Amino acid sequence: MKTEKNYVKKNSKDVLKAVGNFCEYYKTIGDYILKSKVISSVDRGAFSRPHQVLDSSLREYLGKKRRSKSFAYGPESGDYKLRETIAEVENLKHKTKYNLKNVAIVPGAWSGVELVLEELARLKKGKSKQTKILVFGPTHYQLFHRAINVLGIEFICFDFVKRGKSSVPAELEEIEEALALKPCAIFVTNPNNPNGEYFDSNLLERLIKRAKEKGIHIIIDEIQDFFTSKGKIGLNYGPWINEDNVIRIDSYSKKRGLAEYRVGWVIANEKILGDRLTGVIGRMSGLMGNAPRSANNLLLKLLDLEKKKILGGKDYFKLKWNSLAKKEEYVKKSLKNIPEIEFLNRESCINLTFRVNLPISDKEFSRKLMDKGILLMPCSGYGYLPEDTVMRFTFAERWKKIDYAIKKIKEVIYETKK
Repeated sequence: MKTEKNYVKKNSKDVLKAVGNFCEYYKTIGDYILKSKVISSVDRGAFSRPHQVLDSSLREYLGKKRRSKSFAYGPESGDYKLRETIAEVENLKHKTKYNLKNVAIVPGAWSGVELVLEELARLKKGKSKQTKILVFGPTHYQLFHRAINVLGIEFICFDFVKRGKSSVPAELEEIEEALALKPCAIFVTNPNNPNGEYFDSNLLERLIKRAKEKGIHIIIDEIQDFFTSKGKIGLNYGPWINEDNVIRIDSYSKKRGLAEYRVGWVIANEKILGDRLTGVIGRMSGLMGNAPRSANNLLLKLLDLEKKKILGGKDYFKLKWNSLAKKEEYVKKSLKNIPEIEFLNRESCINLTFRVNLPISDKEFSRKLMDKGILLMPCSGYGYLPEDTVMRFTFAERWKKIDYAIKKIKEVIYETKK
């Protein structure tokens, strides 16, 4: 008897369709923004500005506390001290053995993903090798637009978006099915986007080991790994994450409200990262060189705070997290009694994802909210079908914005039911 899969299998055309949904949303909200009709934006997926998470003493590191050296051109691979500190923090967290040569600073995590895919596809002299990438979704599918249309990479996606099922792989069989397709690399968003659900660490360890045996890379996008829900332990990696076939990508853009600085990093073996002329670094140098150095001092300070916490010190951001927890609970309490709303599991990040059980697409639901001045993210750009009506609510906003959004969501549901 054939067993039903927990995922929906998709291809490159499906990816581009999801990208189209995402871009259609942004094109539409542009009209509302230009006409100054937006009252509350709970669609960002990130802090809207550094002030929401960084106090004034930390923000000074972006200005008058900057070192004089941070104004000059830097090495293409990034500031030496910054890379060394990132490696040190990772080693404390996961008992790994990274050094600064395993870290490259890139202009944003998104750029890091594109540069890694370009390196794996061996783009050279206008030609790239035939490459297959497998993706565990849901995820932010616009990440792969360039890889498909410029590099010619083939994508196979296992989207865990079925109602009542986990949004991440839960069975060893699912891992083996992915490996059996013999991709060049497997892309994992950990935790995933938009849900914020973690990949089981035991299963991920198994995936990495089996992939290494088969010469398959594992690319892990970790940008959603922050504000972990109560009772969860986050990534939960061990020394096993420090394998030559593992490429990790992260940034403080979402975690600390620094999106405008476009600073991320790639952690990988030296062969993948390369130097001024080769690898990820060589592919980046002519486009950007070192990512914006204006944030380096603040990044070093934030890493120092993280290091102190790991070593048993206090969490500098505890009050911020407590405030966010209250906002999350308030949104859930305000909406959970509505029969048509079904919350999906959240383990990390600052979004609540929910399904609207009404005969209306996510695009239509979103558009009705725009007419009332609300921006709420439809999730058909992440792998869900438009008719699934899955929406993402970013609760890291001001109270009055949250209140207004909740009020208008209720109104749209009531109007749709009539």
